Amino acid sequence: MYIINKKTMKVLFDHQIFYYQYGGASKYFAMLLNAMPRDSWETTALFACNEYVRDKHLFRTLRNRFRGQSVVAEYLNRPYTQYVLTKGEYDIFHQTNFGTYCLKNLGNKPMVTTYHDANLSTIDPHPEIVQRQKISLNRADAVVCVSNNTKNDLLKLFDIDERKVRVIYHGIEISDNSNLTPCRLFSFPYILYVGRRSEYKNFVRLLKAFLLIRIKYPDVHLVCTSQKFSLEEQENFHQLGLDGYIHSILADEQQMKQLYRDALLFVFPSLYEGFGMPILEAWAINCPVALSKASSFPEIAGSAAAFFNPLDVDEIADVLCKIIDDEDFRNELVQKGCDRVRTFSWAKTAEAHMKLYHELL
Repeated sequence: MYIINKKTMKVLFDHQIFYYQYGGASKYFAMLLNAMPRDSWETTALFACNEYVRDKHLFRTLRNRFRGQSVVAEYLNRPYTQYVLTKGEYDIFHQTNFGTYCLKNLGNKPMVTTYHDANLSTIDPHPEIVQRQKISLNRADAVVCVSNNTKNDLLKLFDIDERKVRVIYHGIEISDNSNLTPCRLFSFPYILYVGRRSEYKNFVRLLKAFLLIRIKYPDVHLVCTSQKFSLEEQENFHQLGLDGYIHSILADEQQMKQLYRDALLFVFPSLYEGFGMPILEAWAINCPVALSKASSFPEIAGSAAAFFNPLDVDEIADVLCKIIDDEDFRNELVQKGCDRVRTFSWAKTAEAHMKLYHELL
């Protein structure tokens, strides 16, 4: 426990990130809070829509979602956050997203912000958000980056003093999975894809590789998490002759474990990721991992994954087929992943953050 002037250090997290139901950034903050001493943090989120907050019972959540929910939440929480910031009854402010409205009421309090990736500056450009990032990064007394690759990107893109940048990896909660229901969510053999399917996620090339895989393994399906398929996506599947072989599921935490457990492999074909939390999740359930040889993936995975050139459809298909084909190779990946995942934990993540907060004071 970190003590300041005979009282527990108090870190204030704002509400911004907790209206995302799923996602790596919102999970990072929820698991960080869960791993920190409960009397060391507060949040200005009056309620959350976040599944990870709900799972850990961190604070009040909305169970029934409705259209315009995030707009209503922001309308209620923004003035409350400004009020709490003005009161100043905290030691450190950790901004959870790059909304700059909170900065005018912060005064001289130390501020931390987390930079997850450079997507919005590069592969998925949003200059209006990048401008807010720039303002927040300049105001921050410390910037947390989730990998060295992300840190290097940050320093190339922004005029930031490297001395205030700290690399802190995400963690993983390795639980006893023996109590998972033995029932499968899908009866057929499948490759697992996790997350959104925007352009930088490289899903289109994965689809083309899947067509090649199905020539050799006609019974193999592709299961995708996250949002439902759009009408455009469904039409694309139909034109490719993949009707009935690609499936979407919005899975909770327990279902995600089942999906990893029963998959032939987990594939992450992204052109860019800041860290790649699903890699750890797959390892923790003994699921072999196939990754793009790009961005932060070699740094995070080391030798515990099979890598492919994300721009080469044939190579993607060949690597995935090798994992399906070669039982020894598959078992080797599982064992290396099991060893590698033990080097990551939310306790380590939380301890590194607490050390950083203390140094700022």
